[in-house]
Amino acid sequence: MSSLIFNPGRDCFNSMGIPVDNLTLENAVEQVIAMAKARDGRARLVSTLNADFLVNSLGTALSRPRHPELLEVLRSSDLVTADGFPIVWLSRLLGRPISERVCGSDMVPAIAGRAAEEGLSIFLLGGAAGIAAEAGRVLEARYPGLRIAGSAAPFIKTTGRDLANTEDEDLALLDEIHASEADILLVGLGNPKQELWFNRNRKRLRTPVSIGVGGTFEFVIGTVRRAPAIWQRLNLEWVFRMLQDPGRLWKRYSKGLVKLGALATPVILQRIRENLLPGTAELPGPGALPWQRLWSSREQSIALLAVPRRVGADYLQRVIEDVAVESDAGELRILDFSDVKHIELSAQQELFNLASLLRRPGTQIQLMGMSPRLRRQLTAARLMDLLETDSTGTIDRLAGGADHATSFSCQSYALKDATLTMLSGPVSRETLRELGFVECLLHSVRDRHCIIDFRNVSLLESSGIAELMPLFTHAGQNGSAVYLSGAGHNVRQMLRMAEIDSTAKLISDQQLLERISRDNDDPRNGAKEHV
Repeated sequence: MSSLIFNPGRDCFNSMGIPVDNLTLENAVEQVIAMAKARDGRARLVSTLNADFLVNSLGTALSRPRHPELLEVLRSSDLVTADGFPIVWLSRLLGRPISERVCGSDMVPAIAGRAAEEGLSIFLLGGAAGIAAEAGRVLEARYPGLRIAGSAAPFIKTTGRDLANTEDEDLALLDEIHASEADILLVGLGNPKQELWFNRNRKRLRTPVSIGVGGTFEFVIGTVRRAPAIWQRLNLEWVFRMLQDPGRLWKRYSKGLVKLGALATPVILQRIRENLLPGTAELPGPGALPWQRLWSSREQSIALLAVPRRVGADYLQRVIEDVAVESDAGELRILDFSDVKHIELSAQQELFNLASLLRRPGTQIQLMGMSPRLRRQLTAARLMDLLETDSTGTIDRLAGGADHATSFSCQSYALKDATLTMLSGPVSRETLRELGFVECLLHSVRDRHCIIDFRNVSLLESSGIAELMPLFTHAGQNGSAVYLSGAGHNVRQMLRMAEIDSTAKLISDQQLLERISRDNDDPRNGAKEHV
């Protein structure tokens, strides 16, 4: 599961599971300057995405990314620009054209000019020995008033056994950067090294904004020539670069384009189908969305919104506005996707915000009822893993760094003749015992059914299964039963390996919703009301 930054006003398109911002060069530079001035204790990252970068993070398998950490760093970047014509081309094919290509080699001079005007300083990190220092001197000469706070060209390790020795080296480098009091850090280590270095130091880094700029320092000092302006306007700068260094670049570029084409084919076909067989997405009505209260007690409630068959951007935006509002502590909101057949490509960027809300501390939102067909569609667009909550992420979650993957919690709802318990995080013997979970349910199962929902479980350990065993043996003695809902592939596999999958009573999302509705003794059951 990925960390995303919740920002309903962010204008972006879905580049195969990575949000790419719709920006001009001027817009991007102004946002960087604003980040540099923030000084609020959070280290921000600006990433420049090209085809090579995209393929390196995703690979070609639909079910899993090639580099999970790199993918998460991109998804959690505060700003992602389109550095390369294939990303711009992809945005047009998918019906969400972005304004222009914004590459690192254009951003660095523009940022240097604005930093000189604003009195902000820059630290240059990366490149071969002496390259960053020389680039700093060139920028200072070109932009009077610019202060280059420092430069460094260390050998950064991000793979192999040498990773064990990086702690002291990173701390020494951070001390040098912090002593410079730089406002902007330009990281020219190349992809993926620069992103991985930032990620492992993000909690300790005090520079307000870092930008991954790849080999831009060599463009600044002139050892590598930029393409003529006409080549850039025709989106042919990659051809010019390849002609300069064909032995190294032709194979890399051609392989990257072929792989990107393979990755994008399913969503391009989806775009063609949308154009050939246009449908009408449901628009939200003028009033409140028709939330239906399935169950309520004095302190708790469960409300459901039935999502329509065809979902457009306007509808999802309205849903996000609704669920983004903090609800009562005991209120669970369920988005029922049982009837959904299609989510339009134009709406997919809203799923980034929905996914981030699923992880916001204190938000009780659940997605249920997605059909295999809808899952395949979202998997092809590299979005399904964002909405699934039974997988482990590689970086801290939103808001204060709370790690959803490493903290266990549960929320229980006392229905009329059943107890519904939603689990979250890793389930092990230790986590269950810490909360006295099994003892509580053993008491409940004496006179009522128990429903345990696993959709937010990051890992079901064998020790956790052993701890749950008494529930299955005691169930049925008084006509009660233990049901398991929301069990994803990993949970089901662990149950199979423990050889209790045949005895565990697994229920579908639809059966769970029917169970909740049936247990509702509220006379308002079935009445549609805004919650």
